[in-house]
Order: sequence, then structure tokens, then C-alpha cells
Amino acid sequence: MIRLAASRLRHRAGRALVLLIGILVAATGFTVLTGTAEIQRLQIVGTIKKNYRAQYDILVRPKGSATELERSSNLVRANYLSGIHGGITQAQLERIRGLDGIEVAAPIGMIGYMTGTGFVDVPVTDVLGEGDRTLLRVDRTRVADRGLTRIPYAPHYAYVTRRPLAYTREGGAALAHASEQVAPGKDVAVGSSLYWQRLSPRSGPFPFDGEPTTSAWSTANGRGDGLPDPVGRGRPGEATVLFSQEFPLLLAAIDPKAEAELAGLDKAMMDGHYLGRTEDTPRGEIPLIAAGRPYADQQDELVISRLPAKAAEKVASGLPARTLRNQVTRQDGTVVKKLTVGADRFFTDMLDTWQHPVSNKSVEQYITMTRYWTAGPVQYGKGADGRLVPVRVTNDRQVWQDPFLAAFVPELAGVGTAPIGSADAQFRRLDLRVMGGDPVSDGAMRVVGRFDPEKLAGFSPLSSLPMETYNPPSVVPGDSRTDALLKGRSLLPSDNLAGYLQPPPLLLTDLASLRKIAGVTKGGQLAKAPLSVVRVRVEGVTGPDPVSRERISQVARDIVAATGLDVDITMGSSPTPVTVDLPAGSYGRPALTVKEGWVDKGVAYRILQESDRKSLALFVLILAVCGLFLVNAASAAVRTSRTELGVLACLGWSRRKLFGAVLTETACVGLLGGLLSAALAVPVSSWFGLQVSAQRVLLTVPAALALALAAGLVPAWRASTVPPVEAVLPAVRAGRRARTARGVTGMALAGLTRVPGRTLLGATTLMVCVFALTVLLGVTYGFRGRVVGSLLGDAIVLQARPADYAAIMVMFALGTLAVADVLYLGVRERDAELAALRATGWRGRSLARLVISEGVFIGLSGGAAGAAAGLAATAALAGRLPWAVVAGALGACVLAVLLAVLASALPATLVQRLPLAGILAQA
Repeated sequence: MIRLAASRLRHRAGRALVLLIGILVAATGFTVLTGTAEIQRLQIVGTIKKNYRAQYDILVRPKGSATELERSSNLVRANYLSGIHGGITQAQLERIRGLDGIEVAAPIGMIGYMTGTGFVDVPVTDVLGEGDRTLLRVDRTRVADRGLTRIPYAPHYAYVTRRPLAYTREGGAALAHASEQVAPGKDVAVGSSLYWQRLSPRSGPFPFDGEPTTSAWSTANGRGDGLPDPVGRGRPGEATVLFSQEFPLLLAAIDPKAEAELAGLDKAMMDGHYLGRTEDTPRGEIPLIAAGRPYADQQDELVISRLPAKAAEKVASGLPARTLRNQVTRQDGTVVKKLTVGADRFFTDMLDTWQHPVSNKSVEQYITMTRYWTAGPVQYGKGADGRLVPVRVTNDRQVWQDPFLAAFVPELAGVGTAPIGSADAQFRRLDLRVMGGDPVSDGAMRVVGRFDPEKLAGFSPLSSLPMETYNPPSVVPGDSRTDALLKGRSLLPSDNLAGYLQPPPLLLTDLASLRKIAGVTKGGQLAKAPLSVVRVRVEGVTGPDPVSRERISQVARDIVAATGLDVDITMGSSPTPVTVDLPAGSYGRPALTVKEGWVDKGVAYRILQESDRKSLALFVLILAVCGLFLVNAASAAVRTSRTELGVLACLGWSRRKLFGAVLTETACVGLLGGLLSAALAVPVSSWFGLQVSAQRVLLTVPAALALALAAGLVPAWRASTVPPVEAVLPAVRAGRRARTARGVTGMALAGLTRVPGRTLLGATTLMVCVFALTVLLGVTYGFRGRVVGSLLGDAIVLQARPADYAAIMVMFALGTLAVADVLYLGVRERDAELAALRATGWRGRSLARLVISEGVFIGLSGGAAGAAAGLAATAALAGRLPWAVVAGALGACVLAVLLAVLASALPATLVQRLPLAGILAQA
């Protein structure tokens, strides 16, 4: 058998070469493609290893704190942590820290929102009139939401004189008793004209709810000697108007040591010092560290107008306040200045004052917190298109009361004060918390340092968590209309305490101060369970490997057993864009469609599972196409020696010997193809930028041999089972009855039906290619559909394409060669018939059209069957048919026809060059 196989290979070198090329292409292609797919998988695993771990591995929350939306979608809203105010006890924290396997357990106690005020002096010296006195009107507008929200203040009237001013403080209102020295020894009570606040009680908590505000300034002595602190920064001869902005400041308590270990907060200090020192707060103030930036979008547009000179003179004449107000509010001034003051200036001034309090008459000025608010989470509904829609709420105005302020300013009793931005649309329920005790001894605070969140140890944006302590919310345009309205910028929080967006904690204190605040707070659960969450980092976690995952899972189970709290495993999570339809605001902002970075928990593990599934499907499909190509090549080799094998059978060769001879021949070609493939694997892989291991290269030889043996089994068995007499007859089957074929198309169909085995084999080859492509598209889009959306999933999907396209190219290349082999064999088997047609007058062009038409029919039948089978398989696997897969199946069918035409090019050329005389003489 070996001598026969060697003789057949030597005398039929052309057919052996075709089989060798097929094995070489299949083995090399399979090696390189599987290597590419494996490298792609390693890249995916590497990306996940690089980005799998966020700041902490486990988040412990109060029992029942997960929302219904979170439970149903496995998504956690960005900055959800700011809506959790207490619920975990100190004892539960200690039980968590006592468990095995915990590296760090860092608690956060979200206390609530307090407000702080910063001041900015706006110079107006350059717009004063020529006389001694000028009355200015300032029209002020709060601008937020990238200019879309515009909230007007009540007008402010600033009286500026070049004469000295003096104040006497009676009843807490210095301006009410201001006097101007109009001449030596002669003063005029300008306060009786300017103090309009007494004219009517304030109707609401916002700055626009009462009378227009007023102020007085002297270029001779500033605001005079009666103010409680020297807030005037103007120099003699200059004039300024003072403005303020309020900021909602989320105050949270941390364990300084644990926070330094978990987040490196102590390394992010930009001024002052970190929490934990007591020498800088000798009087027992609550120590604070503050974020160095407000993360707020709130600017004030100022339009300054100068009223007629007579208006200012009426102030100096002592005109009654009501009369003066009625007269000047009807007058239109001349606009003399326009400017915009951003939030950063006010915020910096606030922190400067809080960090370095000033003294007045030896009385130290402290920050005092007398009230704060807790804000609940946003509730969502579903829009007509299924997108999330935040539900607006209405908070009672009583929530803004301040009993301590009302004691000093009676007109604010029952009304309180609120930042102007809180007059806009509200989406959170606010609860007022009033502090008892002495505000100075129990609520005095001091900023001891400032930190820069951007100096914190960086964590990958692909795995950042929505509960991160220091990250501002990220809300970007969700469609082209919103993008145009926001001018490509993101939305930021403003001073709306109940607004949709909330800043991260801007003030941090320690746990001892949390207990102090909880002790004097009326209502709420801070006294019993002051902690909001505990972030846990687990020991011995090295990656998304099974051992590390089991360690985290075990710690999570232990925490649940020890505390009964809700536990989320956050390792392997990643932000995912969620589209939200934000309703219109109350002050000009239209409805917006935005995207937020919510977090998909555990997406990294799903990516690994889907990657393994996708890689397995890719390997199977490539192997199937390679095997089918080799079956076709081996079958063609057997068909070309059909007569020879029949003669051997007639001479007495047994079926066993015939089977062994054919299989030995195929094995020899496979062994040679494996050796050549091993030699080519390294340079081909290098050309594609891949590094194939020596083990994988050596495996190419047995793999090629196994492929060849598997491909040769069926042809060898068929060669050994054909009766000897039938084996020596032509392979072309005669028709059942005579039928006249008309034209090239009819001849092509007749030729294909006369040799159904060959036709079926060629069509099946393309069918498997199209089927493989369709199923691969289904698996690929299924993979993308399961992991796309999160930032980590999007990054993985971008890596998941090269091997797919390489596999598609190799599969169709093999399919094209298989069809070309089938058509070439058909031409060689029917050369006498084709020569006779040429001798009777058929042109060479017509014979070429005949071969090409056969290729078209093979491609069309194989492509249509493959597309139908692929779509059915995709629907069964994925449960749906994405339009991309349907379009891909149709495109694959068209591609199969085009490649079949391309495959017929060589046989079509050959049929035009048949040696007619020699063929007809042999016939």
C-alpha cells in the first residue's frame, strides 16, 4: 500500500499538490487564526485584569437600601451614595472589621447638606456719577445648566456717597440706622430711606420673594464702623458692591486612617493638614477638610445701571423708604456695566473665611451649623420609548425654616432662607434636620485643610463606581438636540438642594464629630445608626481569577451572616451609559435627553464567560470549514483515480487494501502539509504581528495529519465500496430520458444535475461558509449585545474584531478554492463533451459562460441554504435576529455567488484552451 501511495503521489503530482495546498492553507490558517483568537482572548483577559478592580471590592449598605430599579436592572445610579443617610451602627462596623480576609473597611457617614456663603466685591468706582452721590441698580440673574436656566433676583439698589457713613447697631440691622455726614456736624439718617426690608414681610425663602435689597457705601470710609466684620476690601476713594452665593455642601464623616489606606486621601491635601490632628482646634470645633473646587455650574450675570442724580439726592434728603422705593423702582437707569461672576470666586472666598476666621472686637468668628437637610433618591418612571424619566416632586416651603436665624431676623420666622437655585424643578424629597444645643459650642466648625480630588490615586474609568466618594456626576448629551443646547458640554450640579444632580461630599469630618452632630440632631437615625456605607477591600485579591472571586464571595457571605446588611460585590463592575429624559426646568431649561454613567455590577465576569463562548464558536466554525475543504480535496483526489482504483479491484485487491491505500496517500500528504505549515506558521504569524508559541507550532504537524486522516476517511471508504465494474465507468450519470438543453443556462443546469454529488459538494462547501459567517455574526453580536453598553464592555468589543474578520476571510478563501476545485474537476471529466461542443461551433466564450453559470448556480444554492440555516441557528441560540445579522446573512449569500464566479475563472479559462484534436482522437 505504501509503494502504491508513493507511486500515485508521484504520477498524480498535480492532484496531490492541490490536496497539499488545501492541507497547508487549512492547517496554517487554523493555527494562525486560533492563535489570533487566543491572543484576542488574552487581550480581553488582560484588559479585564487591568480594569477589574475599583477602589473597593465590596459595598455594605443598610438593609433595604437598594431601589426597585436597581434590583430589576442590576444597575446602580451614579452618586447614589449621597442619598443614604445612616443605617449602619458602629457595632456592625466593628463586626465587619473583625472578620477574616478584610484588608480595609472604610465607613462613610453621610450627614446631610448644609449651606455655605461666599462673598465677592464688585468694583463700581468707574461708573459713579460726577456728584457726591450715586444710586445704582443691579439686575442680577442666576445662570445654570450651561446657560439654559436663568433665575432673576429681586433688584439690588446700591447707594454710593463720597461722604463718610456711620452705623449704629440696634435690633440687628445696621443699615436701618445708617447716617451720612452731609456737612461738618450735620448727619442725615439715610437708613430711613434705604432699609426697604421692613416695608413688607418676606413671602418665601428665596431671594426674589421679598423687597428689593439695598446697601450703602462710602468712598471715604467704606461701609463705616458699625459692621460686625471688615468685609469691605476696597481702598480709600474706591467703591464696591458686595454680592454673595450660597452653596449646598454635602457633609460626610470618614475614618481618616481607613480612608487614607483605601483612597490615599491624606496624599491629596493641597492646603492645611489632614484630619486626625487636634492641636489646631483647641476650643473643640468640628474639624473639616474641604474639596478645593465646588463642582457647580452657577454664575451670576450682573447688569449695573446708574439712576438719575436726583434719585441719589432723595436718599440724602431723608425721604421715607416707601416713597423712595416707589419712585426709584419706576425709573430706568443707564446701563454702565455688565459682567459675569463665576462660582469659583465665591467658593474660594467661603473656604478662605472658614479656614482663616477673622476677629472683630476680640470675638472669634466660627462656622456654625444650626440645620441641615437630607435628600432622598430620585424616583424614575418610564417614557413612551422606554427611557427613564425622573419624577418631579414638590417640597413644602417649611423645609427651609431656620429657628436660630428667625430669632435674630423676625421677618424670617416661619419662612427661612434657601439658595436661589432651589426654586427650580425638584426631584428629591428633602427632610430638615434642626440641631439643638448651643450653636457655638455644639455646632462650631473650622476648615483645617483642603484636598484636591484629582490628586487621589487614579482608578480606571472603565471600572469606576457610582458610589465613589469624590467623583462628580457625569451627565453628557444623549442626542444631537441636547448636544446643540448644551454646546457639547456636560451638565453639572447647581445650588438646587433638591435638584436632579448632586455634587459629591465637599466637606469631610471624622467619626468623633459625626457622633457629636448626631447627639444634638433632632430626629433622624444618626444617633442610633450613623454610618451610611462601609467600603471593603479584600486581602489576597490578584485578579478576576476563580480563587480571588471566591475570596471576595466568602467575605461577602461572612458580612451578611455577621450583620444582616445588604452587600454588593463591586469588583468587576463598570460604568454603563443610561439614557434619561430630564423634564424641563421651571426657569427656561427645556427638556433634555442625557446620558449618565450608571454602573453594571459584575459585567467583567459576564465578558469573560461570553469571550470563552465566542472563542469556542470561532474555533468550531474554522475547524468545520477547514475539514470540509479537505474532504472536498480528498474526494476530488479519489475521483480522479476512480478508474485506476476500479482496475485494482478487478485484479483482486480487497476493500481493506483499497481503503488503506487511499488513506495512506492522504496521510502522506497531510504529514507533508503539516511540516510545511509548521515552517510557515512563524513567519506568517510575524507578518500579522502575532507571537505563536513553539508548542502551538509543533502541534501543527499532528493537527494537519489528523485533519487529513479525518478528511480522507469518507473518500477512502467510498473508494473501497464501489463495485469494480461501476468504478471503471464514467462518473457522470446519464439522464433518465433524453432532454434537449437550450442555451448556456440550460446546459449549465443539465451539467450540474448529471453530477449531483459533485454539485452538492461544491454547494455544501459554500453553504457551510455562509452558515459559519452568519452564525459567527450572531455569536459576535450576541457577545457585543451582552457586554456592550458599559465602558469596559465597549473597550472589549473594540478588541474583539480582528480575529473575526480574519476568520471570515480564511473561511471564504477555502470555500473559493473548494468550488474552483469542483469546477476544475468537472471540466477535466467532461473534456470530451466540451471539445465536441467546441467542434460543432460553440465559441470559447460560450464555454466559459457555461462554466461560470455552473459556478453561479453552485454559489446561489449554497449561499441561500447557508444563510437560511445560519439565521435559524442564530435565532435558536440568541433568541432574536438582530438586523445586522440578517443583513450579514444576505451579504454573505451575495459574497458566496461572487466568490463562486471568481472560482470559475480558472476553469473557464482552461475550457477555452482545450486541445480539441487530442481529446477527440482519444474519445
